Amino acid sequence: MQTQIEVIGPAAGEVVNVLGAPIVIKSDSSAGGMFFADHPIPPGYFVPPHVHETEDELFYVLAGELTLIAPEGELVAGPGTFVHLRAGVAHGFANRTDREARMLVITTGESLEGVFRGLDAAGSRGDLEPARIGAICAANGIQMLAA
Repeated sequence: MQTQIEVIGPAAGEVVNVLGAPIVIKSDSSAGGMFFADHPIPPGYFVPPHVHETEDELFYVLAGELTLIAPEGELVAGPGTFVHLRAGVAHGFANRTDREARMLVITTGESLEGVFRGLDAAGSRGDLEPARIGAICAANGIQMLAA
């Protein structure tokens, strides 16, 4: 008999390296079309502005402080902050502090999951030139914008 409840412990999950930051995938998009990950963010980490073509992305900040970059300007988000980024909305983020931050990341589709796995694979091959990063993003429905 197959169990209906899946439990992933605190130390469990698939760890992928995304440009120097570990991301722990707790549930991939095969589980009902939603992706869920625990994302520790080292000091100085920066994700340039980009657009998800078809999926919403949600952040919940657990620890530290992140600077969200959006068309309306920048917003500093600390613990307990929830951010909903709808498909088509340009955004990026940075950890501009000297301490690690941590957030939960949820998406309504599989694009971001494909980017994370693609960047992890390219990084393990030493193939993380900007053109390659852009191609991985584009192949997964994410458009990188000029920073």
